[in-house]
Amino acid sequence: MSGKNLAKSLFLLAILFQALLVNTPNSNAGGTLAGVKICLDPGHGGTDPGAVNAAYDLKESDINLDVSYGLKSLLESESAEVVMTRTGDEYLTNSDRYNYCNNQEAAILISVHTNSVTDPSWDGSMALYGPRESPELAQTIYDVMYPFLGGSAPGGVTEFIDFGVDKFASGVLFKSTMPAAMMEPVLMSHPAEAELLVTPIYSDETFNSAECSDFSCRRGQIAQAIFLGTRSYFNGPSNGTMHVDSIDLSYEQKRSNYTIEALVVVQDDSLQPVPAYGVTLEITYPDGTRKLDTAVAGEDGTAVIRFKTRTIGTYYVEIVDVTKTNWSYDPDADVEDSDYLTIP
Repeated sequence: MSGKNLAKSLFLLAILFQALLVNTPNSNAGGTLAGVKICLDPGHGGTDPGAVNAAYDLKESDINLDVSYGLKSLLESESAEVVMTRTGDEYLTNSDRYNYCNNQEAAILISVHTNSVTDPSWDGSMALYGPRESPELAQTIYDVMYPFLGGSAPGGVTEFIDFGVDKFASGVLFKSTMPAAMMEPVLMSHPAEAELLVTPIYSDETFNSAECSDFSCRRGQIAQAIFLGTRSYFNGPSNGTMHVDSIDLSYEQKRSNYTIEALVVVQDDSLQPVPAYGVTLEITYPDGTRKLDTAVAGEDGTAVIRFKTRTIGTYYVEIVDVTKTNWSYDPDADVEDSDYLTIP
């Protein structure tokens, strides 16, 4: 199996872990992280920009801060209390960072970084933990982060490398009084990654809804991946049996462009909505071309997949799989498993 196919397969496994509703940050007052205090440490800053990709005008310190703000929003949507070692482009020593988190008495510390190497053809994920610590936090986040980002890697990435979880004698990790992990989600030295990393989650401190809808930009995907791993660390999986209750297609037209939207609703045996499942659809275009697409459901049990087209005709969409950690999908119980739509 090629590295790219392996990454895509792992992405489907990662869907098992996925659990978020990114449209309404800070909206879940009774979230699953209520009472948990998390210290985020955006790596580098100020006179220390970290890695630099001059061809794309990228500084690691800027990416780290933007991703951390996105991660903060997602964590707060689950009622976590989030503090950050830096909130602007400022220089901090390692002691500034771990002392701040220690003084805040946070439950965990997550240091957010962006990796870089001399070989621009490499891409992949890595997680690090301190020499005196258990790797549980780093490993739990990584087990979600790596397949999530590998499955959504840019088309120019031929292999998304599993660099794994390792010890690292950073003072931020070594001297924290709580479990700490340093996340290196992607390699900004890869040109395909760098091209996507240009798009921010926030523009002028405002959510960049135009270019990062539902945290779908690459920085947003990184924030999602770390968030999902963090939530898994505190909450773990649940069990149940689920089926598809409905799948509905609709479209909107803007000039010669059409945006098709597929809404999927999944329920459990008690006909209650199942949150945070992953769904894979097969889309058949009017010319017979087929492609797979995936989405993650929100807390209301609804998953949304949108795609753009200029082609008129009939589109057919069918459920391929529904996944959730330690849940089983019963396709025989589906009320609906497909739908079609004709444009115009």
